[in-house]
Amino acid sequence: MALPAFYFEARYWLLLLIPAILIGVYFFKKAVGKKQKILLGTRTIICVLLIIALANPVTFLTVTRTDRNPNMVLVSDTTGSMDYFSKGAGQELYEFFSGRFNVKYDIISGNYTALGEKVIQYADGRNQIILISDGNSNYGTDLDNAIDVAVQTGTKVSAVIPQLTRNDLSVEIIGDKNVIHRNNQEFILRVQQADHSGTEVSFTYELSKNGVPFQRGSATMNGTETTIPFTANFTALGAQTLTATIASSQDTNAVNNVFTKSIYVIEKPNVLIVTAESGASLSQVIGTLYSVTVVSNLAEFGSIENLDRALNASKTVILDNMYIGNITEEQTESLKRYVAEGGGLVVVGGVNSFGYMAGAGNSYLDTSFEKLLPVVSIPSDWEGVQDVYLLIDVSDSSNTDAGVANHETIQANIKKTAVDIVENEFFKDANITYFTIGDSSRNDTGEFFFAGNPREAQQLIKEIGDLQTGDGATDLVGTFERATEVMENRTGQPLVIIISDGNLLTVGRTYNELLRSINTADKYGSTVLFMNIYTNKSKGSLSGQPAGQFQDSRGRIYAQSLMRDYKGASVYLQSSQGLPINPNFNQILGGNETDTEDNTSKIFLYISNPKHFIVQNLNLTTTEISGYNDVTPKAGSDKLVIASDGSPILTVWRYGLGRVAALTTDNGIGRGNYWAPQLYSDPGGSKLVTATTNWVMGDPNKESGLVINCPDTYVGVPVTLRVHMYDEGLPILMLGDRQLLLTLESKDVYVTELVFNQTGTYYISGYPVTVNYPIEYRDIGVNPDFRKSIESTGGKIYTVQEAKALYIQMNGDKFTYKTREAVSFNVYLLLSALVIFLAEIVYRRTREIKELKRLHEEYDRREADSPGSTQRPDLSQFKRQNDMVADARNDAKKFLEKVKEKSGRKK
Repeated sequence: MALPAFYFEARYWLLLLIPAILIGVYFFKKAVGKKQKILLGTRTIICVLLIIALANPVTFLTVTRTDRNPNMVLVSDTTGSMDYFSKGAGQELYEFFSGRFNVKYDIISGNYTALGEKVIQYADGRNQIILISDGNSNYGTDLDNAIDVAVQTGTKVSAVIPQLTRNDLSVEIIGDKNVIHRNNQEFILRVQQADHSGTEVSFTYELSKNGVPFQRGSATMNGTETTIPFTANFTALGAQTLTATIASSQDTNAVNNVFTKSIYVIEKPNVLIVTAESGASLSQVIGTLYSVTVVSNLAEFGSIENLDRALNASKTVILDNMYIGNITEEQTESLKRYVAEGGGLVVVGGVNSFGYMAGAGNSYLDTSFEKLLPVVSIPSDWEGVQDVYLLIDVSDSSNTDAGVANHETIQANIKKTAVDIVENEFFKDANITYFTIGDSSRNDTGEFFFAGNPREAQQLIKEIGDLQTGDGATDLVGTFERATEVMENRTGQPLVIIISDGNLLTVGRTYNELLRSINTADKYGSTVLFMNIYTNKSKGSLSGQPAGQFQDSRGRIYAQSLMRDYKGASVYLQSSQGLPINPNFNQILGGNETDTEDNTSKIFLYISNPKHFIVQNLNLTTTEISGYNDVTPKAGSDKLVIASDGSPILTVWRYGLGRVAALTTDNGIGRGNYWAPQLYSDPGGSKLVTATTNWVMGDPNKESGLVINCPDTYVGVPVTLRVHMYDEGLPILMLGDRQLLLTLESKDVYVTELVFNQTGTYYISGYPVTVNYPIEYRDIGVNPDFRKSIESTGGKIYTVQEAKALYIQMNGDKFTYKTREAVSFNVYLLLSALVIFLAEIVYRRTREIKELKRLHEEYDRREADSPGSTQRPDLSQFKRQNDMVADARNDAKKFLEKVKEKSGRKK
């Protein structure tokens, strides 16, 4: 058993150990006789113990405490978004719980809601937090991040949602603020409604550019929101505006019916394309959006000085199908300087680039140019669609026929389903491991088997077939803990396949525990597929109650609910007759397809990191390619788009102050190979190319004079204005008649914070900043992700009446929690020193008493031999010790007599 780690609160006292030990050793060596050595040895040890005690060693132990009057924090949201709900819920619950809990009442008010900040403030592991809110947190710490903190501290967060009293619609425009002159710019009109019950709402909308309408229409929605994409083209430079107005018979608040977005139109930025195929689709797509200069190779610039000037005049450089032999070391160093100082670089694949032809001498591998790139020019060691984790249920509840149609046990059909997965063509390049559910005696190693190797695949199939019924119930939480330990040390996006009979609420587990456990896989980007194999007879129950192991009291299957509430991508499949499941994985998960008519391989593209700017709101479902350069992403890079076989297609990273993207398919022509014509013709594919160019470009403004950047904002919400000064001197910005006070943030970059209390478009030295209605009226109704976030902490969502009726029943009026407390070792050190000191005294006194007895005996013997001839020894030095020993003996006798007397009375 490992000893707990301990820490010294005053470590500097430990320095005294050095002289104490040295002095003790010195005098110990000088001591004469056993008595002196024992005295010096014990005194040295005591001194050492006292010095360590001065340093105050402590350890932190997890202890369980129970509060009989537990702490509760009611956080009542009274901001504008709660105007659509019944009033007074916070005060009503405060009065109800005050007699049962130690209640703190906190109110959120103002122009924005910072729920995340409140959760973090009170998430100390001892408070029970109840949020009375719609869950729309629009300022400060993200609510999901705050919920993660609550989970880590063991704080339960519940929520009470008051009754919705009226419906309303809100409108906003989503899109870039800085747009390029005369380019068709895409925007999204987003309309939300407060009623999330599926009410059908019709509305009309009007879009205006600089106050002039250019598009009108009508739409119907029956969900929480609807989006309408549109494009706008701006023919004038400088400040412009886009305005959206909606109207509906079910709208009850006009404040959020108009939204204005300020636009700042800039000249087309310069892009340098180095390509031998100027007519390729790549050059055509880029040429329609930017001011393009095309050269066949870098040598056209002649000297390095000319190349440097050309690079510095360009916001982005695109190297298309570039042969490594055409890039000199001097040119490479020039490109490195350009990117490191903030330039953008896109390297496009083809037969001459990266390492397409093995041994052909055209590979970027181990060249100084490759150091710029986010990829290495060697085939990816990624061996499958993804790592596949099979979680196989062998619990006792699965070992029953229970009316299975093929007369097998459910467990046998679970194992057959697992074997079918291993043998499925979809997973032929996958790495597969397995973990058992319901067998605590097994030591799952997490070893991976490569399904493409027949020997490894057969070994895996044999191990699955040999699985026996486990020794326990279905404990999915424990199995997930073992699986995520393996995920921690792997790369890529795992696929977790749970094959079970669905009897999940066993061994005292709750649904929220299961959900929290499964959600741990989301941080690794896991897709979870639940294959539920059961019959009506196999459904378990707890104590005959309707809410059992398989489904809740409303008949909702726990496995299906888990997949619905899982944070990441999930799929639920079931076999209600207990038969094996062997679905078309290409349809449910995506994969390779082959066009049998012309026998040409079609490789579909998939988004690997949907949160990145480049691929946000991008649809690549119809985009396919037929070839690519096989590369491996470097550590620290970001793989955004992959082929259906898992190979990276678009990988990006930052290099110095600049950005680099590796697009490892061709320009749409590829010297007749035509790897990726659809990438440039399909809407989704062409957006990928332009979004990549925009991302590496960063700020499209010209690097001269004074460049302002400031997003639009809402009434009362602070916004940061940032200005980059390229010329000499200090920037001077005017807001109306007032000069803004700027703070230096970094070299040549200045910032200031602005707060506007009225709507409208404000101009800061000609740069527009639009202030719209209060942000509280943008996201209205209940946040659809609110329930998932709350339940991940073990909490629940209540109505006001449910909270009063059920909260104490479900949570109790006592609160047991675990906390870490500091435990000091001082008392043990001081007791040890005292014991050593007393032992040493007892030892010396014992020796002295023995010596006294010996002298008495010696005197009596000599007196008997020669009476009067022997002088009685001086015993005065022992008198006090003898008296003390006698007194102690008498006290002990009296104490024992009193104990006997009391025990006799009790009898």
